Amino acid sequence: MNPIRSLTRWLATLGLLLALAACANGPARQEPHLLPGGVEFYSFGVAQSKENFANIKRAQTAIGLYADDRMWSDTKPVVGPARISMIRFYFPFSARWELKDGRQFQLENIDVRSIMQAHFENPNNDLLMPWQREGRPKHDVGDYYPSLVYEFKDDALRLKWLLTINRTPVNQRILPSGAATPWDLAREEYLVTEIKGRSVQGIDFSQQWEVRQGINREK
Repeated sequence: MNPIRSLTRWLATLGLLLALAACANGPARQEPHLLPGGVEFYSFGVAQSKENFANIKRAQTAIGLYADDRMWSDTKPVVGPARISMIRFYFPFSARWELKDGRQFQLENIDVRSIMQAHFENPNNDLLMPWQREGRPKHDVGDYYPSLVYEFKDDALRLKWLLTINRTPVNQRILPSGAATPWDLAREEYLVTEIKGRSVQGIDFSQQWEVRQGINREK
């Protein structure tokens, strides 16, 4: 194997492990967090529709995995629910965006953990995973954990759960040869909350890396 490629893969794996360790450490992150369906893991990403992005000129988010630095990344109309995967704990993230009429908004360190605690206090808000609906164990092939996703809409950020539903029966997902069959996948989105952005001016969207002690600390 190409040694440079091997080193790149090793560094990527190390980075992911460090990120997940950061999720599990730090203040107020020691107790297990409530996840839909009582599952062990979830993934985090974006599910931005073109319709809700139509009024937005530019949008960025910064994930608060580390306490003292953040990297802003652009959001575009896309469904990318696995930006970070296999997470057990909620972490804060920040958002900033500008509408086409020039108004700018920002949200600092969205307290996802508190939002989800309040959300799941109502048992009607819990979600059954596809395998739970079918009364069977989760299958290693083609069953997906839930994804916590966000999108922008005008002056608000929308936080949603996204479920990927594999409608292909478990015994038809893999051929006897070991090859995967074409799966019939569908998405279900469940809105958790809409958070109005704080009106600001003068955002420098070109300044994407910030370093400050406690910059990502939950308020």
